[in-house]
Amino acid sequence: MDTKHYGASYLIDTGDFLKQLKTQSYAAFSGIKNGTVADLGCGTGMDAANLARILGNNVHVVGVDHDAKLIEHAKSTSEELENLAFIQGEVGELEFEAASLAGVRMERVVQHLRNPDQMFTEVRRVLQDGAPIVIVETIWNSLTFYSSQIETEAKICHYLTTEKVNNGWAGNRLTADLLAHGFQDIRLYSAHMTVRSKDEANRYMFLNSILVEMVEKQKLSAKEMDDFQEALTMTDEAGCFLASMNLVLAEAKK
Repeated sequence: MDTKHYGASYLIDTGDFLKQLKTQSYAAFSGIKNGTVADLGCGTGMDAANLARILGNNVHVVGVDHDAKLIEHAKSTSEELENLAFIQGEVGELEFEAASLAGVRMERVVQHLRNPDQMFTEVRRVLQDGAPIVIVETIWNSLTFYSSQIETEAKICHYLTTEKVNNGWAGNRLTADLLAHGFQDIRLYSAHMTVRSKDEANRYMFLNSILVEMVEKQKLSAKEMDDFQEALTMTDEAGCFLASMNLVLAEAKK
C-alpha cells in the first residue's frame, strides 16, 4: 500500500478478530515433528509464536518480516519460547538453504508484493519435497457496506483492488499462481469477515482514512464521501449496520 495504515496494534486486533481462520491455517503443519517452519511476513510474531507452542520444541519456527519495528516487537513478546526466532528479511530473497524448510505459512503477504512470482519461486526453492504451504489472503473486491450508495461502494472496491493495494487481486489469483509455480494438492477455503458498526469499520477497515485519501487523490468527490458517510450513519444508528469482506485460505504442497 502507498500509505501504511497498520501497525502492531492493528495486527493484534485483527488476529483476535480472525481467530478461527488463523486456527485453521495452523492445521496443515500438525504432522510436522521436526525441522523448521517459516512464517513469512510474520508481523507481530503472534502466529509464529502460536505455531511454536503447537508444534513443540522439536520443531524450530522462524518468523520473517521486512519491518524492523515489528521484528523487535515480536522478539520482545516471545522470549520464553526456545524454539522460536525472528529475522528481518524480504520474502523474495529468503535466507534459507534450498529444501531446508518443513513448511511455510503466509498471511496477508502476497497482496503487498509487486513481484509475487519472485516470492513463489523462492518459497518453492526453500521447501522440502511434499512440504506444506499455507497462504491466507484478502479478497479486496468483495468488500461490501450494504448501503444505498452502490456507485460509491464500487469506487472504493476499485480503488483498493487496483490502486491502493500493490497486488489487490492476489487472493483471487492464488490458485493460478500456485499451479504456475508447480505446487500440488491445492485446496482453497473461504472465510467471511463482518463488522456491525461504523466504529468497527474504521478500526478494522480504516474506512475514514481510505475515504479521505480517495478525496485527496480525486478518486471520490467530497459530496460522494459525505453522502456515503451519511448513509452508513443512518444504518449504524438504526442498529442494522453491516460491512463484510471475504478472505481465502489456500493449502498446497511442493
